[in-house]
Amino acid sequence: MHIRDTLTTITHTGADVDDLDLRTRIIKVNTMSLVIGLLATFFAWFFYAISGKMEILAAASLEGVAYFSIIWINKKGKYNLGALLAQLIPNLATLYFGIILSAVIEASLLAIFLIGSSFLIIKERKYRVISVSLTVIVLVLLQVNEELRIISPLTFGYTNQRIIHFSAISVVFSLNILIIALYVNQNDILVAELRERGEKLEKANDYKSVFVRETNHEIRVPLNAIHSISQLLVIQSRQQQELAPIRATAEHLCAASYHALEIINNVLELSRIEVGKMHEVFREPFDVRNWIDNIVVTSQYIARNKGVKIVLDYDRQQMPAQIDSDKVKLTQIVNNILFNAIKFTADNSTVSIQVSTEKNSCYIRIRDAGKGMEKEQLEKIFDPFTTGKNDFSNGTGLGLHIARHLVSLLGGAITVESIPGKGTSFCIAFPLVAFDGNQPVQPVMKEMPPLPSFTNIRMMIVEDDQMSQIYLTRYLSSLGCHLLTAATGEQALGIMQEQPPDIVLLDSHLPDMDALALLEKFKLIPQLKDIPVIITTGDVFEESRNAMLNAGVAGYVTKPIDFNILTQEINNCLKLPALF
Repeated sequence: MHIRDTLTTITHTGADVDDLDLRTRIIKVNTMSLVIGLLATFFAWFFYAISGKMEILAAASLEGVAYFSIIWINKKGKYNLGALLAQLIPNLATLYFGIILSAVIEASLLAIFLIGSSFLIIKERKYRVISVSLTVIVLVLLQVNEELRIISPLTFGYTNQRIIHFSAISVVFSLNILIIALYVNQNDILVAELRERGEKLEKANDYKSVFVRETNHEIRVPLNAIHSISQLLVIQSRQQQELAPIRATAEHLCAASYHALEIINNVLELSRIEVGKMHEVFREPFDVRNWIDNIVVTSQYIARNKGVKIVLDYDRQQMPAQIDSDKVKLTQIVNNILFNAIKFTADNSTVSIQVSTEKNSCYIRIRDAGKGMEKEQLEKIFDPFTTGKNDFSNGTGLGLHIARHLVSLLGGAITVESIPGKGTSFCIAFPLVAFDGNQPVQPVMKEMPPLPSFTNIRMMIVEDDQMSQIYLTRYLSSLGCHLLTAATGEQALGIMQEQPPDIVLLDSHLPDMDALALLEKFKLIPQLKDIPVIITTGDVFEESRNAMLNAGVAGYVTKPIDFNILTQEINNCLKLPALF
């Protein structure tokens, strides 16, 4: 143990530096210097003892001292000089002993050691090239001397020649083994470091996923109240003349909540991209004309706050009635590009959308009337967290990055052109797959859809957030619903067994149990097992949605709740048969 501690002390001489890579190279240089120095010293006296050749003793002893001096040089902190000498000394020794011992040993066998050590202990590329070049020069000089016999080798008796030959072979073999061992050791260290870093990154990624999930839910709950309040104000300001003066304010508030939701969605989308979760493409047939009309209506609602008009241009005769693609991803792509155009176009200007088809591709071109961008800006706009400044709305700089990622999943691409002072144009291209089957056509969304009547519909709201419960109750009450409310799963079970509702709006996270546990309890109670359940949740992760749908829920509405979407889900539930 004492010898091992001594050897460790020697090989770690001068390695007390913060740079891990430098410390590793110093230890390798010291290890190589110690081993070769000992070998050189031993064989200097061994070869001298059997041959009596002073040329061998002097040169090999000097080589040993030179190697030991490298350790001292590292101790003084002159690491570059030590690495240089660790390459220069073996090349000079190879040249010298390769000439005087050419009759008994082939010095070119050291090429593996000489070239390997260059890559092992020298970091800078140009110095590696110099070191390898020096080795090549040495090998060439040895070959030239072999051919021309400029310097004659030493001669030995037969017995001494065989002893020196096999001894020299063992030295060469040992040096090559040494350099290979150092490489293996380095590889083991790197693998261990990578494994450790991988474990740390995986743990950090798990923490980040938990943080994103929890933060996403916590933000969506209060945002749900804000969005609900703004929607109620918009509805009431349009219905009640005395509230007309606050209509513009209510619309601004509603637009701001939509913008906040887009930011949250984009941050969540980025987290999915970063962890390498390539989204599965869910293709479905849909009416492309009504789809783009609905996007424009929603965006115009937001653009009005800036005095911007959105002009849609497409040939209804040219467009297929329905296409087969991922409607959700296409919506997110177009929304991100279109909102970006609204954000950066000039006040009281026009944003144009042109939809066209060509062969097997669909093109959506969105042009604004903003300041435009220089070439340097265009090269970076798809990078995450790259955003410009404007007075209308601040963002995260994620929309374009995510749009490009999603369109690539669909097999398409996004291109951009911009003229400084005149505006910017984005072109979204994706494969066009026409659908010839029969699919119910979705109605175009209006800015103020007529409110349905749910008179005599008994609805149970299970929601622990009081503010969300209050404004959800107000909206549904205005539709004529008879409402029951509960803040916990057990409370909901007690009320529902006495007064079974027609529909249940169930928050996915309750103080006493989660929605899946409550659904299992519903299945065990005869008067409750057939009641359709709509999940209302701040959890937008696909695995959570799939788990709920597999459990038999009738609908899944994410917070902040869009009253139009909620109303559609309720309408769907009223037509559904038993679910469980």
